[in-house]
Amino acid sequence: MHASSPEPGVRPTVVSVTKYVPYTGIAHAGGEYALQHHRALRTAFEVTAIAPATALNREAVDKGAAGPLLVLSGSGPSASDGLKTVADVGSLLRGSSAHAWFRRALRRSPSAAALLADADIVEFQWSEMGSLIPIARARSPRARLVVIAHDVITQRWSRAAETAQGVLKRFAYTLASTLSARRERRTFEAADMVVVFSEKDARLVRALAPSARPEVVRPGFALPTASSARTVGSSPTVVFSGAMGRPDNDEAARWFLQRVWPRVRAALPSARFTVVGAHPSSALRQIAAEDPSVTVTGFVESMDPHLDEADVIVVPLHNGAGVKFKTIDALLRGIPVVATPVGAEGIERADAIRRVTDDPDEFADAVVAAARDSDRARESEIRDWAAGEYGLEAFSERIVALYEELVQEGSR
Repeated sequence: MHASSPEPGVRPTVVSVTKYVPYTGIAHAGGEYALQHHRALRTAFEVTAIAPATALNREAVDKGAAGPLLVLSGSGPSASDGLKTVADVGSLLRGSSAHAWFRRALRRSPSAAALLADADIVEFQWSEMGSLIPIARARSPRARLVVIAHDVITQRWSRAAETAQGVLKRFAYTLASTLSARRERRTFEAADMVVVFSEKDARLVRALAPSARPEVVRPGFALPTASSARTVGSSPTVVFSGAMGRPDNDEAARWFLQRVWPRVRAALPSARFTVVGAHPSSALRQIAAEDPSVTVTGFVESMDPHLDEADVIVVPLHNGAGVKFKTIDALLRGIPVVATPVGAEGIERADAIRRVTDDPDEFADAVVAAARDSDRARESEIRDWAAGEYGLEAFSERIVALYEELVQEGSR
């Protein structure tokens, strides 16, 4: 590690300790953020990623993930793919921290030690990885440490506790929230900077860790082609997209189908609802099998064709935390959005979304109204705003400037 700013002509170094290895075409929003984040940093820094050798990360390497990259294998039963659930439970009991086997691998790896020792900045993608700050601090006492909090995990668990059915589930989620709050407080206070994606998450970080330094960085998106207004008289299409293996997304889709969709269909008999995303549950597939107006795609190479057909995009989430990238993507496409408060979270323009409500009937009425409105002038103006707020250029400039500022601040 450099005791002061790097000499002129020497690019500073960033080591990114990441939960997931990003690659072009990665199928989840957090991975897409990490991909754009690394690309932005590589315009001004030498960036090397360190990641656990999970099945997903080995697949990422096979699919051409950009290097330099150090993928660490673990030892012990919990490091095997077949016992991931055991590792997940251990992580939960330690406050939603990095898997114990990866912590051991990072501590024991000479290659990782050398990378960390020479770093100007060590960043941790996802809050869980921030639990590894003590290892990085021991290897490189003067490095600047940054946590990229894709969401504040404590809020995710506290929300799950609020909506849980049954005493045991509520107790488990409450315990997870309590343990996570303790761990995130330590993590955020130990970091030199905590990057968050919204002012709401910045407030959460300050509430958990008053001495922390949160910095808001709007996530960056490539600007998709604007969706065209639907043809008058055509059957309206409503779309919900996401990694459907996530319980939050599965619950959202089933809530919409059971509580909202019947009222939409009563008003718009020809309407269709498409759920786009990998690993849908058997329960969700069963609902779709019984209703010809519903399509559940499963994995698709690209969501673009399905999103381009949407007249309305819905984000009916009730659990989870952080900015919902699917909501931003819809705004950038110029498609009307109807969302729950959780689905609209972090969008800091009040009129960007057609309707924000948890009430099923109000949600349905808003979907019907948006589907009947073929005028996209409002969405076109919001799209222009979103492009300025969430475009790749603004994102790249912001994250690079923050990291350059950290380097200029020198050693601790």
